[in-house]
Amino acid sequence: MKVGIKYCGGCNSRFDRTSIVDKIKFDYKEFEFSYAVEDEEYDFIIVVNGCHIACAGLQDLKSKRGFLIIRDDDYKNIREKIDRMKE
Repeated sequence: MKVGIKYCGGCNSRFDRTSIVDKIKFDYKEFEFSYAVEDEEYDFIIVVNGCHIACAGLQDLKSKRGFLIIRDDDYKNIREKIDRMKE
C-alpha cells in the first residue's frame, strides 16, 4: 500500500509526532511511506495533528481510501484504524 504522511505545524511540543509515525513505519514495513504531496494519489493518507486545531491542510491531496487523522498517541486505537484502512 502506498501511504502518504502529512504533518501539522508542530506547535504542541508535548506530542511527539515523529515517534508515532516511526512506530507505524516499523509495524507496517510492507507499506510504502512518503510525505503526502499534491497531484500524487495514495491508498490512504495519515494526517498527524498535535492538537484540536488540526492545521494540517488536506486540500489538493488525493486518497483512494480516505484520511486517517491522528490527534493523540493512543497507539492501539491508531493500529485498529490502520488495519481497517487495509481492508
